[in-house]
Amino acid sequence: MQTQQRPPAQPPTPKKQGRTGLLIAAAALVLALIVSAVVLLSNSGTSELPPATEPPTTVATEAAPKPIPTPSEAVVVAYAWLAALNAGDVDAAMALYAPEPDVSNNFMGSSTLEEERMASTWDAAQGTRLETDGCDSAGENSERGQQHVRCIATNYDALVQAVDATPVTAIVDMTIGADGIVMLRSSFGSPDFKHVSDPFDKWMAANHPDVEDFGFGSWETVEEAEVAGTLRAQYAAKWATYLEANDCTYLDGC
Repeated sequence: MQTQQRPPAQPPTPKKQGRTGLLIAAAALVLALIVSAVVLLSNSGTSELPPATEPPTTVATEAAPKPIPTPSEAVVVAYAWLAALNAGDVDAAMALYAPEPDVSNNFMGSSTLEEERMASTWDAAQGTRLETDGCDSAGENSERGQQHVRCIATNYDALVQAVDATPVTAIVDMTIGADGIVMLRSSFGSPDFKHVSDPFDKWMAANHPDVEDFGFGSWETVEEAEVAGTLRAQYAAKWATYLEANDCTYLDGC
């Protein structure tokens, strides 16, 4: 009787690792690497780290000095200043000044640039004209890079225009540098502004005592200066009408 032989037992086939297992293993490896890196950096002294790279130092270069204006260029600035004032464009006139200029006249003394703005606003509001017989170069200060200009002018404010009074002559001396007008001095002649303003003030006191703050310097802000100049022009016209109706001149005191 033959003995039936059994086939040899096969070793069990290992099960394939699932996708989930591979992902878990990979995540564990990444986490281990991160932890190892953190521990390594924590235990490393700062002396072992490469030195930090400092940004390159930028060396500031000084701007080249502005050139000295020529005599003709300085005269153009002077005419531009006059034209701006006569057009009532105070901002344009102020833009021609250098920072912190030396401004003065023989009527009100020295003034700051803000005070000059207020005075110019008062003039603009009443329609003042500063007519010139010409502006000419008056020399150069090469050490300071400046040109001197002189303008011969005549001031026609609202009162002069309204009653045909004698205008006030003026000599305007300017020193003009690369940044604009650094010095401006006005010398007003005789008769001065009081020649017509004193009779006007007396008439105002007698006929319009309730109206105030229309005169020169009766302000603390640019806005107040504009209001004062506007009032002056309005009442100058009323004064002219009054004088004509009473057959008077501004010097008659009527």
